[in-house]
This record gives sequence, structure tokens and C-alpha cells, in this order.
Amino acid sequence: MLTFFASSPVLICLFWCNVLADLSQPDKELVLLQSLWRHGDRSPTGTFKTDIYQEDFWPQGWGQLSPRGMSQQVVLGKKLRKRYVEELKYVGGSYNSHELYVRATDVNRTLISAISNFIGFYGKGRPDQDYPNENDWPTGFVPIAIHTIDGKADFIAPSETMCPRYGELSELMRQTVEYENALHKYSSLLEFLSDKTQRKTNLFDVWLFQDTFFVEKDNNLTLVDWAEGNEVLLGQIKELVDTLVKWQSGIGLQPFDGVDFSVEIPRIRGGTILWTMVGNMLNKIACEKRLNSAGEQDREIPGLKSPLGAPLCQWMKRMKYLAYSAHDTTVASLFSTFGFQKTNYDVDGYPHYTACVTVELWRDKNIGQYSVNVLYWKPNEESFIDITKDIKGCEYGCTLKQFVNRSEAYRMDPTPEEYCRRPLFPKPTTVMPPTTSTVQPNTTTTSSATTENATTTPAIGGAAVRSTNPTAILMLLLLFTLAVFWKMLRR
Repeated sequence: MLTFFASSPVLICLFWCNVLADLSQPDKELVLLQSLWRHGDRSPTGTFKTDIYQEDFWPQGWGQLSPRGMSQQVVLGKKLRKRYVEELKYVGGSYNSHELYVRATDVNRTLISAISNFIGFYGKGRPDQDYPNENDWPTGFVPIAIHTIDGKADFIAPSETMCPRYGELSELMRQTVEYENALHKYSSLLEFLSDKTQRKTNLFDVWLFQDTFFVEKDNNLTLVDWAEGNEVLLGQIKELVDTLVKWQSGIGLQPFDGVDFSVEIPRIRGGTILWTMVGNMLNKIACEKRLNSAGEQDREIPGLKSPLGAPLCQWMKRMKYLAYSAHDTTVASLFSTFGFQKTNYDVDGYPHYTACVTVELWRDKNIGQYSVNVLYWKPNEESFIDITKDIKGCEYGCTLKQFVNRSEAYRMDPTPEEYCRRPLFPKPTTVMPPTTSTVQPNTTTTSSATTENATTTPAIGGAAVRSTNPTAILMLLLLFTLAVFWKMLRR
């Protein structure tokens, strides 16, 4: 087979033509680029009180981006630049505020990761154009605007957001057979950790040990004596945490009490970032169509504004790249809405530092059809993996319409805020029994204000109370008198 291939110039030509065509895609054009990445290397977010390394050991304290983490983001930025600036020539080589919008969660490590990423993406800027040409200014550094909102209101950050409905899901999770089995299986581990840390440890507390030990080992530190070299213990901790991470992505839990965790959890934790991206793509297309309208008033979508408060279509017109700097939980949550059965695409555990997903919106120049490509940029790998066909509902590729349709199940309707306030199990509405009205026989005094316009009024439960109207009574008496008088005449 190899000999035949090597001896066939036609096959060689076809092979390289396909490769080059795929790279340049002459019949397609990139319309919008979006990315989501995890921050770079950081210090632990906390530890147990008997650990050797408390907060004062770490130069910047808990959960802060390290210099190595900054460097990792620069590397990621360079990889993204290679594809989108140098190869596809889609994004400009220098910072342009009309082309780029960057959003980070309201956490130091994600904000600084975004800054670091674009140092790599834009490279060295132009003196006096991109930055001041002064000795005191870091050579080549171009500051990029990074936007954020308060964490408790940021539904893009699933671990930060206040969502009562997810709280109910977490409580329900603790009633499942899977949870009970895990409690039994890991009871000895929980007792051991409780004893060693002088603090009662439950299943979901174990993540802290996994994270802390990982960071300490990654920084070539010696662990506490009962953990150092204890591969059985560390293996048990990792096994349990991998299971918990899957549960928190809606994987590995059977429906319980009428709740399908595999849909409900991804919808709450990943639905917002997914539908932020879907919405951006739909708005980009809608705005492109409206911008060609003859009437100026028709060039905007009524009621919609950009994240910066500007008219949406005016903002979208030149927008090319929307980037989101977030957390491992955010990337894993997005993966859960893709229907993956592993929390880190094809392996268990959380996505690693600088793990990145790019979502590309393409337009076919010949037929005008839009399609979506999703790429995964793994840390320590030069190139990306096209994961589009691994997404549930995109097995043969995805037009935009197909991508939107398969994403519907994960939309929090009508808004994330309202959906999160909606109880998982709504309380039944109490129906009051019908009431009847009684008229007191000796009631003769009524104020004119209450009788002048008396009408039939619905009562609670659907019964009606008829108010007394003197005019109506007089009319009835008159009619009765006339009827009697007419009857007498006929005699």
C-alpha cells in the first residue's frame, strides 16, 4: 500500500491538495472567533490546618497566578496567534479595540491570565501607536482592556454564581444510590483524613486535598509525612475526586426523583457560557443582515445592547474575537453541554492549566451556509484537536442551525437568573374552597359610595357575590305592578 502510494504522483497530489485546501479553506470565510480558557498555574486555593505550607508560604497568597502561570498563558496566546493571525489572517496583528472583547471572571488569576495571554497573542507592539515610547514603559507591552462583573452575578463562572436551584440539585445528589455507595466505599479514607487534619471530612471536602497536594508536588515540595510517598492514599483521593467532578458535570448519576442530572446540571453549570457563545454567533449574523438595511432605524436590533452598552449591531459590525478567561470548572461545564462522558474531553479530571476551547463560525461563500467548528487546545501540545464531530448532535459536522438545535436542551429559559430562582420541586398551589355570600335580613343602611355602582364581583374560588342595587329593585317592583295591572285589565 505504501509502495503504491509513493509511486502514484496523482495520489500524492490529491493528498497535499486536500491538506492545503483544509488549511486555507478558499470557499469559506471565518466570521467570528470565540475562545474559553482556564487560567495558568496558581498557588493552592486553601489547605488543611495541619499542612506544612500555609498561606504565608505562597508569595501572593491563596489562589494567585504564579509567574509560571503567566508564562503558560503567553505560550497559549502565541499558539492562537499562529492560527488566527498568521495562518488564517483573520484577526489583525496589532491590538484593535473594535475587533476584540475580553471577559474574565472577577478573580485575580483569570484577569492576569487574560493580560498574559494577549502579550503572547499580539507580540511586540508598535512604539507610539500601541504603547508609549518611553524608557519607563516595558518594551513591547500593549495593555488590553479586560472586562468583568461581580462573581455572584456571573453565570459564566459556575462555581461562583449564587444559584438556589443548583443548591437543591446538590442536596438531591446526596440522596442518590451513587452517593450512598461512595460514602460506604470511601468511609475509611474520610475517617483517615478527618483524623490527620483534625477536621471532619465529607466527600466533597476531598477535592481540597487533591488540589493542594497536586500544586505542592508540582512545585517540588515535600508533602506532609502521612501523604508523602503514599501512592495508595493519593490514588484513592484522585479516584474519588474524579468521580465527584463527573457528578458535578452531570455524568455518572442515574435520574432520581424525576430529575435527569445529565441535562439539569450541564444546563445550570455550562448553559450560560454555551448560550453566550451561541447568542454571539446569532447576533453577528443578524447584525450583518441589518447593517445592509436602507433605513438607519432598521440597522439595530431593538432593545439589545453590547456588553459595553453600545448599540449591539454597531458594536458587532467590526467585532472578530471574543475571549473568555475562566476556570477549570467553566471548561468542564462547557464540555458537559457537548455531551462528553469525560470531564476533560477524553480523560477524567478537570481540564489542566491553560486548557482552551475555540469556537469558530464559518460561512460558505458559495451557498451562504454557516457552520461551527470547535477546537480543543491542550496544554503542552503545539496544535489543536478538532472536537466538533465528538459533540453530541454534530457527529457529521455541524451547521449553525444544527449547533443551535442541539444546544437548546441546555438553555436556561427565560434567563439564567430566573431559571436559578425556579424551585426544582415547585410547591403545589393551595386552592381555596368556594365561598358563598349571605345577606343579613335586617340590613337596611348602605352608603351611597358602596351601592351606586354595585356589580357582580368574582370571589375567591370562583363564586360570585351579588351586591344590592336599589335602582334595580325599584325597576323590578315597577314591572311587577304593571304586570298585575295588565292582568286585571284583561279580566
